[in-house]
Amino acid sequence: MAFTFIQITDHHLVESEDILLRGYNPAYALRRVLRHIAEHEQFDFLVSTGDLVDNADSYRTFCRLLQLQPAAAAPGPALVTTEGLNACPLYFLPGNHDDREQFYSHLFSNVTAPGTLMHVVFQHKDVQFLCLDWGPSGRAIAHPELIEFLETSLRDGQPTVIFTHHHLVPTNDPFMDSFLPTPDEARRFWQIIEQHQQHILGIFSGHAHVTYETTCAGVPVQGLRSTSYQFATINNELVCLLQSPHYRVVTIDQGTITSRIVEVDL
Repeated sequence: MAFTFIQITDHHLVESEDILLRGYNPAYALRRVLRHIAEHEQFDFLVSTGDLVDNADSYRTFCRLLQLQPAAAAPGPALVTTEGLNACPLYFLPGNHDDREQFYSHLFSNVTAPGTLMHVVFQHKDVQFLCLDWGPSGRAIAHPELIEFLETSLRDGQPTVIFTHHHLVPTNDPFMDSFLPTPDEARRFWQIIEQHQQHILGIFSGHAHVTYETTCAGVPVQGLRSTSYQFATINNELVCLLQSPHYRVVTIDQGTITSRIVEVDL
């Protein structure tokens, strides 16, 4: 049975909706994106692939903005009622800016002793969604538990979508690509993906603040522009870009995955 979900990523909210981050208002931009989704899209759920906030003191602002009803357990769904969305299911991944203790305590009501990393799976219709946590560092680290979780989850051959905060393929930006896994870690990860490529529908990530679509190990790999500021390396200097945010609309129908990008004017 066909269904649709929407990916958003890298919101970088700060302590107040009025505070600017590098000259940009991330709360205003996120509201604009959510309003556009509410007015234009039909979908089953939202997923945010991390960096919900820019620092650990900002989760209250994040929860107030979304009028969040916490989920029982990770990764959700929590329910959000804001900007025209009404009890909309939203799944969360932590990014490198997300303090794990604050992330769990604000978004999930029944997590009493969360681990450092969040490797979890959820089901929607006949597809499993794997949420991989490459850790709180800017660089993606393939901890042993990530590899074990990935191998175990793919073993039964169920149609699978993989969510990850960290990007896993080069973006051709030297700053962002310094955060890729080491060659040995990347090789091990992609070997597993290639072994199971026939039932992996796609890999979706954030972190790089840039939208791209490519194929690696026979699997579609897609990144997404932040709802917050964008950036690039120009003349060896990291520069913030005031580009319009994106969200990605993904449809799965009888084992086939398609997606489209929507740009939101601010």
